[in-house]
This record gives sequence, C-alpha cells and structure tokens, in this order.
Amino acid sequence: MILGLTSLLSNILGLYRERIIASMFGTNHFAEIYMASFRLPDLIFNILIYGALSAAFIPIFIERLVEEKKESAWKLANSFLNLMLLASIVAAIAIAIFAPFLVPLLVPGFKGKIVSGINMMDITVNTTRILLLSPIFMCISAVFSGILNSFKKFVAYSVAPLIYNVTIILSAVFLAENMAIPVYGLAIGVVVGAFFHALIQLPAVKDTGFSFQRVFDFKDSGIRKIVKLMMPRSITIGITQINLLVATIMASYFAGGIAILNYANSIQGLPTIVFGVAIATAVFPFLSESITEKRYDDFRAAFSLSFRRILYFMIPASIGLIVLRAQIVRLIFGIGNFSWESTGPTAYVLGVFALGLAAQGLLPLLTRTFYVFQDTKTPLKIAIVSMIVNALGVIALPYIYLPITGHEGKLGIGGVALAFVLAGYANMMLSLYYLHKKVGNFYNREIIVDFIKVVFAASIMGVAAHYLLYLFDPLVQASGGKIAKGLFPQTVLSILISIFIYFALTLMMKIRESQEILAKVKRVLAKS
Repeated sequence: MILGLTSLLSNILGLYRERIIASMFGTNHFAEIYMASFRLPDLIFNILIYGALSAAFIPIFIERLVEEKKESAWKLANSFLNLMLLASIVAAIAIAIFAPFLVPLLVPGFKGKIVSGINMMDITVNTTRILLLSPIFMCISAVFSGILNSFKKFVAYSVAPLIYNVTIILSAVFLAENMAIPVYGLAIGVVVGAFFHALIQLPAVKDTGFSFQRVFDFKDSGIRKIVKLMMPRSITIGITQINLLVATIMASYFAGGIAILNYANSIQGLPTIVFGVAIATAVFPFLSESITEKRYDDFRAAFSLSFRRILYFMIPASIGLIVLRAQIVRLIFGIGNFSWESTGPTAYVLGVFALGLAAQGLLPLLTRTFYVFQDTKTPLKIAIVSMIVNALGVIALPYIYLPITGHEGKLGIGGVALAFVLAGYANMMLSLYYLHKKVGNFYNREIIVDFIKVVFAASIMGVAAHYLLYLFDPLVQASGGKIAKGLFPQTVLSILISIFIYFALTLMMKIRESQEILAKVKRVLAKS
C-alpha cells in the first residue's frame, strides 16, 4: 500500500515536473536537447547498477540474511557498493571524454542545426557531461534501495523519488529560467536530485545495521556470483537501452520527435510504475524467500495473485488512455509554450503507447521472476528477440501507409511508439512461455478467467468514457476552451464515472481485487 501510494505521488510529481518543462519549452529545441542528453547517463545506470541490483545482489544478499550470516552480508554489500561506485565513475569519465564523438551518433538529426543562435549538438554534448554525475549518486542510492528492499523496509525507498522530483521542479522554476541556456539549470537540478535520492535513504539503511567500509573483497564467492549473474542481465538491459537509442536516433529526424515521445511516454509510464513496478517490487523478496525455502506452492500462489493484480489495473488504464488521450495530454501539458500543435502529435503517440500497457505492466514481474531462480540467461535471449523486433519496427513502421493516422497517411513518429509496443508483447509472450516451462502451472485457469472478466469490464468502461466526453462537452464549449472551467471538469468527471463503472462491474463479477478494495474502504470508514 505504501509503495503504491508513494509511487503514485512520485509519478504525479514526475508529471508535474514534465508539465513545468513543457510550459518552458513545449516541443522545441531545448526540450529535445534536455531529453536526448539523458540517454548516455541512463545507459551507465541501467547497465551497471539497475541490472546487477535486481538480478544478482538482492537474491544473494537475502540468501545470506536467511542463513543468518549478517556480518558476511554486510561485507558483501560494501564490496558490491564499492565495485559499482568505481565502475560508474570510470564509465562517466570515459563518456564525458568521448561525448563529442558519441552524441552525434545518438542524435544525427541535430547535425548542423542552429536554432535561435544555439548549436543543438554542442549544447547536447555539454548537458550530457553535466548529467553524467547523476548515475554516480544513483549508484549509491540503488544499493541502499536494495538493502532496504531486502529488509522489506519501503518507506525511505519510496520517499526518495519524491525528493528527486521536487529538486528538479525547484531547479526548473528558480534556476533554469534565469540562465541563458536553461537546460544547464535543469541538468544541475537532476544531479542535486540524485544526491538527495541517496541521502534520504541513509538513516533507514543505517537502522538495518549497515555501516560503510572500504572493502574490495573480490575473492568473496558472493561477489563473484553477482558478477557472473549480472553479466547476462547487464547485456539484457543494454539491449533495452539500445532500443531507446535506436528510437532516439529515428525520432531526431522528426520535428519535435524526441520531446513528443518523451511526453507521451511519461504519461503511459505512470500506470506501469504505480502498479506494475510497485507490485513486482513488493512481491520480489517474498518470491525469493519462497524459492530459497522451497515453498513452491506459496511461490506459485504469490506469482499468480501479482499477475492478476497487475492486469486488473493495467487493462482499464490502457483503454482509458486510448479514449481520453487528447484530453489527458492537454490537461497535463497544455500550458505555456506547449501549443495545440504539440498536443495533437503527443496525444497520437500516447494512444499508440497505450496499446502496450498490459505487456509493459507485466514485464517487471515476469523479468524479476527469472531472477528469483538466478536465471539471467533466459531474459537475455528474450531481450535479443525483442530488440530485433523493435529495431525492425523503428526502421520500417514510421513509413507504413495508414490513412487513419492523419499524418500524411504514414504512421510517422507513431511508428516508433508502435515498434516499442510490439517489442513489449514479444517480450511478454516469450517470458510467459519460458516461465511456464520452468515453473509449470501457476494457476493458469484463475489468470485466464480474471483476464476475460477484466477485459469485458474495461471495454464497457471504455465505451462509457467515450460517451461521457460528449455528455460533458458543453462544459468545454461554455468555457471558451479554458482548461480550468471546461477541459478539467470534462476529463475528471469522465474518469471518475468510468472508474466507478469498472469497479462496479468487476465487483459484480466477484473479482478478488475489487472485493479487497471494498473491504479496505469499509474498514477505513468503520474506524472513522
């Protein structure tokens, strides 16, 4: 519950952060520079840190805690932290040195572009160099998060992203707008936010018994095992990052393409993080313990329940975003320099992204389940296939003729988003296939029955949402197009009534998640 609420709040802040940036830049050259500059720093964090943490460190750290070898566990944690810190510093320095050669490969569409006296390529190189400090601090924070997750202490871990987003928002308001090159101010805010992301978790980590030691014990069998396990996972993450790099390369050729993809992705990513990642993160330690202690029935039951919970939230979110895409984009980003010319393409791309929400929501759970078995090779094989699907799609789909898009008959930038969607479903289907071979039956009947019920209820909800927009359209007309008096009540009322319809239908069909929500509401009301 804490994870879900803080994830929701963090992502609301994240959207507000994007709203501030949208009001400053819209989809102009500064927006594209800022968003493109994240790609190489993110590459360091995701390959070196994120992959090693979930795939290797947490299961082995938990294994030592379960075996009551706390001193050994802390030594392992310190060795891992020092190793990752050293690797991230070396990688950041190397990329900073070679940035003038690497960045042009990433955004070839920026070559020779001078906008308002700004050389887009040069500013992107400089912004990238500033942002390279961020993964160093995030490395420390990620290890702290891994320790807290292992002890099932989620409060500080959940609050850290809130502090990160608030710091960037403050930098946008008070620093970026007062600088000649505003993206530099935003980049500084990101670095400071990453520092606080780590700092806020330090007291909670100390409470678990952790204390920093200058330990580099590479002879430790745990460290060797982590490195062995993380290699396939890091390659897998690297492949995912290649997908993003390929998308960025293609998007750089479309006017505002990188910014449009980023804005749409920030909205479609909200349900995935709030529900998919939060549920997978919360259940991961239990799944690891169940396998370690050979409680296989408990493992299957927990996996099945988490799978169904994710579908319960992600399917209606997908349909809702498709139906309400234009209203949601305008409501979130429609201020300042984010014009109607930016709204249309962003809403179009959001609708395409929304087609893949079910797969995106399930992937964190499916991938982590392989890591419970300390299997990092299978996700690597799956990632290679999905990378090929994505790369082929990014190259071909933007030029596919489809008159309904309204973009000169071609998919355009929406084709880049569709490639991402198809790659996600390829990843999901292959993951399910190999997990079924590994685990056997994980309550398949219950999953299928709940899936059918949820799709039915969400479809009815989607039809209702469509007509509710028409029902409340007079509010928009009467307001003269003003967001606060027209678009806001139209969108919010449509969403709230649609959610109520979905909840009522799933409650009537006796879906467990709805029954649990109702029971919690009754308990809260009874206490008050």
